[in-house]
Amino acid sequence: MRKIKHIILCLLLTVCAKLYSQDTVSVAVRFNVRKDMIQLRMAATSSSSWYYINRNGIVIERYTLVRNGQTLAEPEKKTLTPEPLKPRPLDDWQQIATANSYAAVIAQALYGESFEVSGGTKNIAEIIALSQEQEQRYAMAMYAADLSYQAALFAGWAFDDRDVKSGERYLYRIIPVNDNTGKHIETGSAFTGLDDYRELPKPFEFDAIFGNASVMLTWNYELLEHFYSSYHVERSENGKDFRRLTSMPLTNITGNSRMFRIDSIENGKKYYYRIAGVTPFGEESPYSDTVEGEGRLQLIYVPHIVKAVPDDKGMFTVSWDFDERGNEVLSHFELQRSDTDKGEFITVISDIKPQQRNVLYKNPASENYLRMSAIPKEGEPSYSFPFLLQIPDSIPPAAPTGLQGFVDTTGMVYLKWKANTEDDILGYRIFRAQTAGEEPVPLTDLAIKDTVFIDTVSVRSLNAKVYYAVSALDRRYNQSPQSKTLEITKPLLLKPSPPLITKFEATDEGVNLEWVTGQDESLISYIIYRGFGTADSAIAEISDIENKKYTDKSVAGGTVYYYALTAKNSGNIQSDKSPEIPVKARFIKEKNEKIQKFTGKRINKNIVLQWQHNIRNVRTIMIYRKVNDNPLTKWQEQDISATQTADTDVNANSTYEYLLVIKDMNGKPESVQIKVR
Repeated sequence: MRKIKHIILCLLLTVCAKLYSQDTVSVAVRFNVRKDMIQLRMAATSSSSWYYINRNGIVIERYTLVRNGQTLAEPEKKTLTPEPLKPRPLDDWQQIATANSYAAVIAQALYGESFEVSGGTKNIAEIIALSQEQEQRYAMAMYAADLSYQAALFAGWAFDDRDVKSGERYLYRIIPVNDNTGKHIETGSAFTGLDDYRELPKPFEFDAIFGNASVMLTWNYELLEHFYSSYHVERSENGKDFRRLTSMPLTNITGNSRMFRIDSIENGKKYYYRIAGVTPFGEESPYSDTVEGEGRLQLIYVPHIVKAVPDDKGMFTVSWDFDERGNEVLSHFELQRSDTDKGEFITVISDIKPQQRNVLYKNPASENYLRMSAIPKEGEPSYSFPFLLQIPDSIPPAAPTGLQGFVDTTGMVYLKWKANTEDDILGYRIFRAQTAGEEPVPLTDLAIKDTVFIDTVSVRSLNAKVYYAVSALDRRYNQSPQSKTLEITKPLLLKPSPPLITKFEATDEGVNLEWVTGQDESLISYIIYRGFGTADSAIAEISDIENKKYTDKSVAGGTVYYYALTAKNSGNIQSDKSPEIPVKARFIKEKNEKIQKFTGKRINKNIVLQWQHNIRNVRTIMIYRKVNDNPLTKWQEQDISATQTADTDVNANSTYEYLLVIKDMNGKPESVQIKVR
């Protein structure tokens, strides 16, 4: 028990400390710039500050800091309130409180029964009650002052500074009067000038929803909350003469982002509405756009589809419920259909009598969303909830056509195909295989709604192609046969595997080579390399990839040659060389091989040399040249297949001699020398 009493005592001391520790007096300031004056609105930031300011008042000082764009070296100070601003005496409030309900609220908050919080003989419960009352009076007074600027002026919480000039900027200091009670005083401030004047914005997003003998008006409060604290709503019956629905403006007390106002009207008669915002300084905004409309008698009864029963001819009897009391205001029913429950509904049976509760639907699609519409004699129709009617279906759609696609160098595969024409297509499934003849596997669990698909494959795998097919699904999940298989060739980024020489032999015909390759699908040729010491020169390219044999007939007997092969694919990428194989060529029986002809003739200031020979294994063709009595020097080395050349550096009165030397693979030379004058 002692512990409980101790806790209660601590709580009471905490409350007392909170009530009596409010030693800071502060005031918030808001300003409004008009064409000819600057208005200030002051608000105490707490109930204790409000009580203090009302008792002692506030002083407003103005400092002119800028004039005509130039900052003053010494600010010009002016006290705008020779006497501190305080609420008017109670007797002065009678007239304004009678005409303005918000002024009456402020007067009641200020001069109602005493709410002073002090110590003395009051117990803690009385102190707490008085504090709560003060909080309520403070909140209600601040709220009312925001809705009536004239009342705020009367209470000393607003001030109009009319002694202002264009081109000047002012700093206002709002100072609560210090009564030497030890409280901390915090000053409010505002910095502005007449050049900050801006026209008020027009309210927007104003709308009206007309119903049965009523209209609901709504507009966006949150967007212009910084400007307007309340609104006037006006109505007209001719679009010209408007009157306000209430003498006092409407304010938002719900905290919602939109405001609402319901007005009672006559059905069948056009009404016009507009709104104007009201600032906390009593300024009214331009009028919003005008909305107009008529009240209409609304049908309050709603149909409800109960069932749809098929017959042996594939037609359905659709039945629905509808309150009999609605028959008198009903014009007729309409049965409507859509492909989806949220789609556009189209009337399929119209002019159904008000007393009728079933109808025969003759030509249903495979899938139907039905809606019964009750059309009244006047006003808007009412609708049933959508009712799903499905026809039994076991027939799959046709196989998709027009499948096309390609793969880029990153491995992205782009597929597209033609859309199926069936009404109940749900989507498509994509299938892929890595090799020809392999059973394709589905790539997705869910149906693809579109007729395009993007896949990814590895472009660095050895299989050069990938295979795709597409099938269609209807809403009953009947699946079509697969489309024709699409074969897509991957971009070639990897080297093919190198061949391997498996057999080599030196014969009288030359050197025979045989080899094997990997399983690359994209090979287009083999390249034979030969050299002395290493296989560094390409001597042949074989385009028939099924031919894996080659005979090198251009060899010299007794010479050791090194052979290697590479494979080339359709991307012109060569494999690494196969391991090199050394082979010593056989000596070939000598034949009557020689230079058969060597001639030279002057033609157009040039000397044209021509020759013929039957030397089979030529290693080099060299031509030496001599001019007049000069010594013979090396002039040109010709390609082994060449049969002519031209000397373009010749003179008319000079004699030229040429020596043609042809060596075979064994280094044996054959030579012929001619002279040209």
